[in-house]
Amino acid sequence: MKLKSLEISGFKSFAERTKIDFMPGITGVVGPNGSGKSNIIEAIRWVMGEQSARGLRGDKMADVIFGGSGKRAALNRAEVSITFDNTDRYLKSEYNEIRITRTLYRNGDSKYQINGTTVRLRDIQELFMDSGLGRESFSIISQGRVESIFSAKPEERRTIIEDVAGVYKYKKNKDKATKELDSVHDSLTRVEDILFELNQRIEPLAEQSAVAQDYVDQKAKFTSLDQDRLILSLNTWHQELADLQTQVHTQTNQREQVTTDVTDLEKQLASHQEMQATHENQLTELQQALLTCTTQVERLTGDLNLQEERQANREHVRQELQAKLGDVENELAELTEQMTTLVAQITQTNDAIEQLSSELTALRVDHPQQNVSQLSQRIEEVRSDLVETLQALATAKNQQQHLTQENQRQGAQSDRLVHRQETLQAQVQNTQVQQRELTDVHHAAQAELETVQTQLDKLQADGKSQQETYQAARQQWYEGLNGQQRLEARYESLVRLTENYDGYYQGVKRLMQQRDQFPGIHGAVAEMMTVSNEHQVAIETALGNALQQIIVDTTRTAKEVIQYMTKNRYGRVTLLPIETMQSRQLRPDQITTVEQQAGFVGIGSDLVKTKDDYAKIMQNLLGTTVIMDTLDHAVQASRALQQRVRLVTLDGQVMNPGGSMTGGANKQNGNGLLAQQAETEKVQADLTQQKTVVLALEETVREAEAALNMASETYQAEQKQVMLVHEKVQQAVANMQVGADRLTQLEKELTAVNYELRQLQATTEDADLASNLDAIAMHTQAQADLQQQLDDLQLQRQQAERDGQDVDAQIAQIQTVLATEKANLIAQQDRQYELERQVNKWQQTQNDVTQQLADLTANQADVQARLEHELQHTKAQREELVQRQVVTDTSLQQEKRVVQELQMTLQETQQKLQTQQADENAVQVKLTQRTTQFELAQQELLENYELTFEQIVGTDVTDKPLADIQQELKLIKRGLADIGDVNVGAIQEYEEVKSRHDFLQQQKDDLLSARTNLQQTMDEMDQEVERRFAETFHAIATAFEAIYVKMFGGGQAKLILTDPEHLLTTGVDIKAQPPGKKFQQMSLLSGGEKALTAISLLFAILAVRPVPFAVLDETEAALDEANVDRFAEYLHEVNAHTQFIVITHRKGTMTNADVLYGVTMQEPGVSTMVSVDLTDVTTQTN
Repeated sequence: MKLKSLEISGFKSFAERTKIDFMPGITGVVGPNGSGKSNIIEAIRWVMGEQSARGLRGDKMADVIFGGSGKRAALNRAEVSITFDNTDRYLKSEYNEIRITRTLYRNGDSKYQINGTTVRLRDIQELFMDSGLGRESFSIISQGRVESIFSAKPEERRTIIEDVAGVYKYKKNKDKATKELDSVHDSLTRVEDILFELNQRIEPLAEQSAVAQDYVDQKAKFTSLDQDRLILSLNTWHQELADLQTQVHTQTNQREQVTTDVTDLEKQLASHQEMQATHENQLTELQQALLTCTTQVERLTGDLNLQEERQANREHVRQELQAKLGDVENELAELTEQMTTLVAQITQTNDAIEQLSSELTALRVDHPQQNVSQLSQRIEEVRSDLVETLQALATAKNQQQHLTQENQRQGAQSDRLVHRQETLQAQVQNTQVQQRELTDVHHAAQAELETVQTQLDKLQADGKSQQETYQAARQQWYEGLNGQQRLEARYESLVRLTENYDGYYQGVKRLMQQRDQFPGIHGAVAEMMTVSNEHQVAIETALGNALQQIIVDTTRTAKEVIQYMTKNRYGRVTLLPIETMQSRQLRPDQITTVEQQAGFVGIGSDLVKTKDDYAKIMQNLLGTTVIMDTLDHAVQASRALQQRVRLVTLDGQVMNPGGSMTGGANKQNGNGLLAQQAETEKVQADLTQQKTVVLALEETVREAEAALNMASETYQAEQKQVMLVHEKVQQAVANMQVGADRLTQLEKELTAVNYELRQLQATTEDADLASNLDAIAMHTQAQADLQQQLDDLQLQRQQAERDGQDVDAQIAQIQTVLATEKANLIAQQDRQYELERQVNKWQQTQNDVTQQLADLTANQADVQARLEHELQHTKAQREELVQRQVVTDTSLQQEKRVVQELQMTLQETQQKLQTQQADENAVQVKLTQRTTQFELAQQELLENYELTFEQIVGTDVTDKPLADIQQELKLIKRGLADIGDVNVGAIQEYEEVKSRHDFLQQQKDDLLSARTNLQQTMDEMDQEVERRFAETFHAIATAFEAIYVKMFGGGQAKLILTDPEHLLTTGVDIKAQPPGKKFQQMSLLSGGEKALTAISLLFAILAVRPVPFAVLDETEAALDEANVDRFAEYLHEVNAHTQFIVITHRKGTMTNADVLYGVTMQEPGVSTMVSVDLTDVTTQTN
């Protein structure tokens, strides 16, 4: 296959339609930078399917459309066509010539064509797949591709081998197979989830189906016998009803006669009883009035006696009050005396306060501090005079220097030396004092440094301990918090399962999700009970699907739910109305028998905890189920109970009524609804406890953090203090050193001055200095006098300051005494207030006692007379009432005798009536019972079997006695009760679930098989990729070694696998040894060596996998001239198999081209193709 031509129109800088015809051999494309040469390469890549705008040096795909220039407007379309000669069928197509066209419009529309027929991009990609051609193949090699070879990592470099090996389709197929495998895995997961749910349902449904079938058979037998019972009973009761009605009529006539006699006697008795009641009321009223009079007499007599006693005690009380009045007056006198004394004390205290205040004021006025100020002023004046005298003395001495010319110099020198001597002596003394002071400062600072350093070390140790405590507390808190988060995640998961009713039948689940529409729904049975872990499996087995039955309040709610489920076809549910559910329990003899059996755990209903509202429901579901510990014990107990009771073991094995056994185990055992509910409660409790622990740990962390922060702050503060003290020590040392140096220098200078002074004195002893000595002596004496005066004044000021301190002490003492006196005054004023309050209190008491004495003197004669008159009148009334009582009592006794006789007669008649009524009632009750039984039997016959009594009259019935029929019905009914609530729909539901389970199981098997096949296919593809990769690698490695020697004129190079054991992931490394150098990694070579090595590898690839054409875009740009020549020569060697299109600037490449095209921009921004004279090219290059 050959590349015939390329047509470009509106693509990048090629505004006009340009056609390039490619000949066999090497076609060179030259031109200055920016002329558009690379646009030709990009046009080839674009038409072959490039989708990256950045790969074409643009931001968006529309950037490839010619954007206009200074003289041309922008175009709206870019189109490139490439034509191949396919007579050798290199490309898998039936055409001898293939023309591929790609068009892009500025509005974003695009199209692809093959030989004028519009196709998809995928069709073009598949055309070039594994052909060695295409947008990313080695048919297009740019300088960047060369650089990517030597700069790539070994793992990235392996893609070169993969492209040549043609494994792209295998990897693509593997990716597709991986997606299919993921899809199969997802489908398998969904099927297994559904199967998991069905497995939880199918075994309980199988058991329910068997129980339901048994229930249906027993129910049919029960119906037949019940019809016979009703017919026999109705025939018997119909005859009995006729006989009983005759007996009732006779008994009614006899009862009516006796009733008339009782009525007459009751009327007579009522009349006499009314009279008796009248007499009894009169007698009661008389007795009450008599009692009132007697009480009045006793009260008046007592009042008179009390008056006499009061009269006797009145004198004694008066004497006590007078004595109390005397005590009160004495207390008032004593308080008045205390008040007088206290007032005097207060006056005295006020005087003392005034005196102390005066003394304090006088001391402050005459304070010695004023004298100190005057002395200070005088000292300053004398010091000023002393300075003037010193100046006069200095002047006299200076004048002495000028007496004679010779002595003037020596005198001046002597004065200077003397002055210098004095100054140095003073400075030496001062410096010595300063050194002693600095030494003391240094010692103190050093001691302080040792103290604070010790404290800092201790704080550092404490801080480290606090840090360790904090880290340990924080670690515990993190661990606790992680535990809390795990529990919260588990609890939320369990709550979601509970709220979503996962594990419930679809019908139950949908109903509970819509429960807000039915306020009467309480919840599923599983939600309304609590079971210990020990009994969970047994109770869950015993209840089976009953765990998912819904508790409602009334039958009305149940009907509404059933209508709702039926209307919406949401499935079937079993409802348990609280108002109609009846408890079911074992008979006492059965309970006694089972409790005596070994391994007895309890009755099912006794092993669950629930609200009282649901107790009957739990007894209905579990009241006849016995829980045993093991299957052996359950078998024994079942025999003892005559196989009439259902028994369940702790591990979930069942002994059914009738002797059948159900057992085994599922993978899901232990993950039922009760276990899930128990786990939720346990996780919630654990979560609550964990939160408490985490809060405590968090508080511990905060406390530890606060302690750590405090320790850190203390340490930092102490550290700052240590630094300050250390600086103080360093400063003291530095000052000491400066002082020592200063002292040494002064002592040396003083020694020199003394020596010079002695020498000068020796030379001037005979000089005539008398002329100025008197003046010097006078000023010296003045200086001494002034200095003495100054010292005296300073001593006086010091004494004045001491006197001032004494006065300050006196002031402070007086202020203390003054404060004490003021405190005493406040206490005395408080005492005065308290005495005034007590005086007022005793004065009030005096007034009260005086009033009481006045009250005692009142006249009591009128009270005595009134009481005696009332007593005489009351006694007369009492005598009259006694006489009336006797008369009324006589009449009452007579009426009682008449009433008693009538009551006896009435009682005998009533007993006769009761006997008659009892006989009548007995017959009536019997009649009512039979009538009720007959009507109920008729109603039962009509409701249950849609028959009336008239229809069964004369029909044939069984010969069995009614008692035998009833006994047999009783046994069947007990068996049905032992079976318990039955879901008859479970028979059909089991068949449906079983069918769905089998279908899904088959699907699962198919998916497992598909997964195995896909995995096997992927393994085979991996093996094929490894084989192709190994073969291609070895072929390229061999070709690379040979071509490297040609390109470099010697040396050696190798391709090395970084991980030969894993061909699917191994990287590819390159080692080379250019002539005259050592064998080393490619990264250690020079830039030109790297480029030529990479080109050698590209040529090796083309040698192993020849392509019909190759486009080289300045591939040799980094090579020197000698290597360019080798590059061009190699192109000539291999161009018999490959057609080369080379974009180049290099002379060696251009001179070896068979055909040469030039790209220029005669018009700015617009590229055009021109023919190039190879002779001109050579000249221009030179």
